[in-house]
Amino acid sequence: MNEQLSVETPEQIDINYQKAGIGSRFYAALLDTILLALIFIVGAYVNFSFIVELGEVFGKWLGALGGIIIFAILWGYYIVFEITTNGQSPGKRALGIRVIKEGGYPISFADSAIRNIVRVVDFLPICYGAGLFVMLINKDWQRLGDLAAGTLVVKTSRSDIKLTSANLNASSSPINITPQENLYSDWIKPELVSDTEFDMIREFLSRREDLSTTRRFELSRTIGKPIADKMGGEGTIRYDKFLEEVYTLKISDQPYS
Repeated sequence: MNEQLSVETPEQIDINYQKAGIGSRFYAALLDTILLALIFIVGAYVNFSFIVELGEVFGKWLGALGGIIIFAILWGYYIVFEITTNGQSPGKRALGIRVIKEGGYPISFADSAIRNIVRVVDFLPICYGAGLFVMLINKDWQRLGDLAAGTLVVKTSRSDIKLTSANLNASSSPINITPQENLYSDWIKPELVSDTEFDMIREFLSRREDLSTTRRFELSRTIGKPIADKMGGEGTIRYDKFLEEVYTLKISDQPYS
């Protein structure tokens, strides 16, 4: 089975990913399951302590509240992590994989909720039996939850990103960058930016005014995060601003015609 996955965004940008296979997804799920089991054990112990220490009435009320909290954590674990950490639960982060939409952009709350509600069906009859069977007959290794939500699981290292032929033949609009304080220039390494990545940055900056705010954010993150990662960037990054600085430093370092 071909491990490469090519996704074309609505902006006619081809992004090539490497699919996350059954092995990496299994070990990611195993790590997450261990963490969830620890949460359940600690929560159950604290709950039992409330009931014992605080008496029949008050202790049982707090125990019931604690049970609801534990239930919410267990069900919300994947959803919270996937929508706040770029499609990665702790297990997925450890194995270097993440969840994306079929169009190549980040998943939403609804997407994560759907894929994780259907996880119950994937688990049937035992140990993800249904999900494993569907993954084996699906060319993109999608389980039922992925098919229902329109999501894919890919490795975090992106293989390639390029413009489609339609965009390569199109004329780019002027790039307008307003002079402002440099936030990331201390760790930006222009020499690490490939010609393909530079062309992609230039195309994004020239066309971003035509994009909605949401799509601009999603696309700047899709383009910028792998570049920032290989430069060692950490902390909160405004990827549109980061791409501006990369572009400015790159043309200063090596002018392009």
